[in-house]
Amino acid sequence: MDFISNQKVQIDAMLATLNINSIEKLFDCIPKELLNEKLQEDDGLSESEGMLLMQEIVAKNTFGNLTSYLGAGAYEHHVPALVGFICSKSEFLTSYTPYQAEASQGMLQAIFEFQSAICALTGMDVSNASLYDGATACAEALLMALRLNKDKNKVVIAGSLHPNYRAVVEQFLSSHQTKIEWIPFDNDGKLNLNTAKRLIDENTAAVLLQYPNFLGVIDDIAAVTAHAKSCNVLSVICANPLVYGLYASAKELGADIAVGDTQPFGLPLQYGGPYVGYITCSKELMRQLPGRIVGETVDLEGKRGFVLTLQAREQHIRREKATSNICTNQALAALASLVAILWYGKEGIKKLALTNYQRTAYLKSQLEAVNGIQTMGNAPFFNEFAISFGCSFNEVDAHFRTYGISPGVDLGQYFPQYKGMVLIAVTETKNKKQLDKYIEAAKTLLSQKTKREK
Repeated sequence: MDFISNQKVQIDAMLATLNINSIEKLFDCIPKELLNEKLQEDDGLSESEGMLLMQEIVAKNTFGNLTSYLGAGAYEHHVPALVGFICSKSEFLTSYTPYQAEASQGMLQAIFEFQSAICALTGMDVSNASLYDGATACAEALLMALRLNKDKNKVVIAGSLHPNYRAVVEQFLSSHQTKIEWIPFDNDGKLNLNTAKRLIDENTAAVLLQYPNFLGVIDDIAAVTAHAKSCNVLSVICANPLVYGLYASAKELGADIAVGDTQPFGLPLQYGGPYVGYITCSKELMRQLPGRIVGETVDLEGKRGFVLTLQAREQHIRREKATSNICTNQALAALASLVAILWYGKEGIKKLALTNYQRTAYLKSQLEAVNGIQTMGNAPFFNEFAISFGCSFNEVDAHFRTYGISPGVDLGQYFPQYKGMVLIAVTETKNKKQLDKYIEAAKTLLSQKTKREK
């Protein structure tokens, strides 16, 4: 909605209610050395001046003219028009947290269907109503495992986990005196299975693996989860949910808890969010799921209805008994993902996943044939892979931008050992003409590099 500023009458009424005589009094709690004097002197911009400033800032954004091959946890996928249409309906757009089941049947049903869709994708038994994002889903899953294994204080995590997810997990676990062991990965991006099996022992509460990992590689997860099970260790799999359309489900891989982010379904790249974290588990672990679960029932007249079946949050029970301090869920964004999942359907998701894989495989194979380009390895992959052009990322990025292309993510900023390598993401939004243009740009870059070296 449009911004309407407060006038003097409203400001005076507010100050009278608060029993203070000036706006500045509201900021008395802020140390004087932290206050910007200009904030106290400048009365700000008018509405028209503010709009002009925003337009000037937007004009600096040139990325919209580039074809993007960025990925690393946030992917450009087609968003069906139906998603925006459904989510903009007022009964969803303005709906409140469904405390009163009898007045919230529409939203409760949407959440129930979201849970059902996530269970269908992962193969797991139970899903909650969603979490903030994939990073917090990883952290919550490990806290869940630690509650289930109170006599254990160690978790083992794949070193190829998304670095941002890693930071969130470390932050969450820092106050729990939990020891974290990291599984190293080899030069080809695959986890070192021997080290993984050595690190996972009887003192481990859980092992967390990513599928595909941050480098786009599909690890032999089943081998790790099988070993974990022999040690009575819970297995957590963090996955791009689209991967389940082509590769084995979390349940088939031996997961006890499956987490991730539903951004690939129905959520565009919009400056980092909002996204949706999902968390599912086997029915034996259900009572430790954080957040809330919507269930289906019948009323006194035998009509189908929906209720909040389980919500062991601190708002409802003693704090020390709560499974989480999560006080909301990403209901509207979860609805967007649900609509996209239903729009594609069971067979459509398989075709979508296969299309992503095939277009990625085409670009990867064509680049491998270019003299001077090296790929990270020949490990199985999904819709991302890493390559080296033999020069700095800045040089690669500058060259590709002359072709109107953002070539990928600089891996060196996350892993120093991969300095100069580019992580390339390919989705169904890239057609053969666009992929061939990428290949042309790559060949030109290598040709220019060869001439300079001569």
